[in-house]
Amino acid sequence: MPTKCQQKQTHTFELTFLGTGTSGSMPNVSCLTAPPEEKQCQTCLSTLNPEGKKNKRRNTSAVVRVDGIGGKKVTILIDTGKNFQAAALEWFPKYGLRRIDAVLLTHGHADAINGLDDLRAWTLDSVIQPYVDLYASQATFNEVERAFPYLVSREFASGGGDVPAFKWHIIDSSVPFELEGTGIQVLPFSVHHGRIFSTPPDVPKVPTQMLVTTLQTPPPTRSCSPVPADKVTPYIANGFLIQGSLIYMSDASLVPKETWALLEDSWKRNGQPSVAVVDCLRPLKHTSHFGLKEAVSTARKIGAVRTYCVGFGHEVSHASYEKIFEGVDRQDRWDGLSITEKEYFGMIEEGDPIWIRPAYDGLQVMAAEGGIVKDNGYC
Repeated sequence: MPTKCQQKQTHTFELTFLGTGTSGSMPNVSCLTAPPEEKQCQTCLSTLNPEGKKNKRRNTSAVVRVDGIGGKKVTILIDTGKNFQAAALEWFPKYGLRRIDAVLLTHGHADAINGLDDLRAWTLDSVIQPYVDLYASQATFNEVERAFPYLVSREFASGGGDVPAFKWHIIDSSVPFELEGTGIQVLPFSVHHGRIFSTPPDVPKVPTQMLVTTLQTPPPTRSCSPVPADKVTPYIANGFLIQGSLIYMSDASLVPKETWALLEDSWKRNGQPSVAVVDCLRPLKHTSHFGLKEAVSTARKIGAVRTYCVGFGHEVSHASYEKIFEGVDRQDRWDGLSITEKEYFGMIEEGDPIWIRPAYDGLQVMAAEGGIVKDNGYC
C-alpha cells in the first residue's frame, strides 16, 4: 500500500531540482586534494561516502512540468549550467523527462548558460525536437551572443557545423508573457545578483540568419562606458513567477522595492505561491548571494506553503542546513543543534514560523490543488 507521500494526486506542477549548488559545484577539488596538514573540509570529504550524497551539488538548475492547453504536460527548464549534460543523464530518465518545451534563463553567467550547447542532444537532426524555445532578457541574450556566437547564428558554426537549434524570445522584466503555444503564464522579475565591476565591449553585429522573436521590442544596443569607481552598478538577474504558483529566485543578493511591489500585486490578485525557491549560498551574506538571514526573511515575505533553498557552497553540510531550517518552523528552535549550528541559527532574525528546507539534487516537489505540497524527500 502506498504511503501518504506516494498516494496519487492531481498536481498543478512538478518541480525537479537538477542542481542545487554554487557555480563551482560540490565537492570542491581543492578540498578533496588537500594535504593532511591543511584544514580538512568535512562537507566535501563526506561526498566520498554514501551518507554524504546530498552534499554532491551541481550548478543550480530545475525542471518544471505544468499542465498546459488541453491538459498537455509542458516541460520548462530553468538554466543550463556548466554540468547540465550530467544532470540530464541522471535525472531525465529517472523522472520520465524528454522533450523541453521552454528554457528560461535567469542571467548570463557561466553557471546559467554554459550548458546550452548540450541541447544538441535534443535538436540535432531533430532527434527529439526540431528546436528549443529560449526565453532571456536582452542583457542575457547579449551575453550568449558574445560568448557563443554560433548559438545565435549558425553562420558562426565551425567543425562539422553541428550546433543546437534555438528559437530565441527576448523578454522584459516585469512584463508577463506566455510560453509559446502552451497557455503557461510567466512573470519575470528583476533581482540584484551582485554588482558589475566593468562593462564588456559592444557586442559585434552578427548575421541576420538567426531565429529570434521578441515578446517586447528590445532596446537598441548602446555603447558601454566604464563603471565609475564611486558608483556600484548592480548586476541584474531574473527570477520567475510561473502560473502564479511557483516563484523561482535562484541568484539574488537583493530584491528591489519595485520587484516586491510587482510580486505583492500579483499575490493580491492570485494568492500566495505554493512553492518558493530561494537563493542561499552560505551562512553569511555574499556580494552576489543571500546568506541564511536574507534567505529566511525573503521566504517569510513570500509566504509560500513551502520554501526550498538552493545555491549552496561547502561551508555547511546538508544535514546541518536541514537542522537549522527545521528550527525556523518549530517551537523548540534551539534543541538538537550543535554549537556551530546554534551560531549560524543565531544569524536568522526571529519571526513567524515557516516551512523551509535545503533542496538537494534530484529532489522532486509536487504541488496539488488547494495549496497541498509534498516532495519525495521530506514528505
